[in-house]
Amino acid sequence: MASSTSCLNLFVFSFLSVLLITKSQISGSVNGVVFPVTRDLSTGQYVAEIRLGDSYEPVNLVVDLSGTLLWFDCSSGHISTSRSLISGSSSGCLKAKAGNDRVSSRGDQNGDCDLLVRNGVVGITARGELATDVLSYGSVASQGTVDLLFACAPPLLLRGLASGAQGVMGLSKAQISLPSQLAAETNEPRRLTVYLSPSNGVVSTRSVEDVFGAAAARSLVYTPLSTTSSGGYLINVKSIRVNGFMLAVNGTLSAELSTLVPYTTMESSLYAVFADAYVKAAASNAKSVAPVAPFGLCFTSTSSSDFPAVDLALQSEMVRWRIQGENLLVDVGGGVQCLGIVDGGSNRVSPIIMGGLQLEGFVLDFDLGNSVMGFGERTRSSLDSFRQEAL
Repeated sequence: MASSTSCLNLFVFSFLSVLLITKSQISGSVNGVVFPVTRDLSTGQYVAEIRLGDSYEPVNLVVDLSGTLLWFDCSSGHISTSRSLISGSSSGCLKAKAGNDRVSSRGDQNGDCDLLVRNGVVGITARGELATDVLSYGSVASQGTVDLLFACAPPLLLRGLASGAQGVMGLSKAQISLPSQLAAETNEPRRLTVYLSPSNGVVSTRSVEDVFGAAAARSLVYTPLSTTSSGGYLINVKSIRVNGFMLAVNGTLSAELSTLVPYTTMESSLYAVFADAYVKAAASNAKSVAPVAPFGLCFTSTSSSDFPAVDLALQSEMVRWRIQGENLLVDVGGGVQCLGIVDGGSNRVSPIIMGGLQLEGFVLDFDLGNSVMGFGERTRSSLDSFRQEAL
């Protein structure tokens, strides 16, 4: 995409995210919130910008689809006089406890609500405090602020996050995740629209039609959506095909969708079957070369079109998620391209974890109320539709 288009798109997203008016203007017509998202080149993580508190300063948060809540380092220089801690006896503290396996609470009836907050990038936890502040947002139709619960976490939890990130935006189905809180505040259905891109991505609690237009919404294909015990979003995988040929895999698989993993991972035994099939399928047009870490399969070829596509059949063989081209290959230089699907090791809870590279360029509609997810490739016209509506 041309740089001028990307810049304009980022301007629109930033404009939408900084609008601030009084809460009395919120009504049933408010149809969600839009946050701009970019990819950090060093880590491959996706970073969203929000406006939290009365200081009008942005807070940059790493997007985590399986995160149970929003948390950030409140000592990082972000000052807000409207921020306050939540007591252990409050309804907010009870929400943090309810049905949440990854965030445990030690609320004190006479003190603050303490939480064990998790950094899913490096797998560490630390104790934080539940707090509340105002989230500022806007759309073309209406603007407003909502009271948002989040955790103030210690600086050590920032380890492994993208440079400049001050915390994590949790987007799971948990009661105090961002989509759950915003749905409750705006009286809208609980849903999440995600579009990942290096420079002009978006996370929104608006519908796909609101964000990208009716044509984009009609183009989506839907598949059942469930969750892992840790809160991650899970889709069924009936079969895997390489260049149209089905892999010999026993039983139904599943794939977790992750914004913290840059490349798709497969459990070791599954990856061995997949890698063997892929090398054979690519042999006629591409030459295998020594792998470049972290990749296990690398090739030389004159064109990315020489590489076989990978299809994931979901609830049936008629519903397929195709991975090809830029969603499949990583250019590591020297004329070498590596497959962005890697060995994830043994004893994985999910045999497949779909990483950011494979999710980029797809519009994802998480209809959390109906436990289904729509997916479809975003077209240039759908982006233009959103930009014109916003302006």
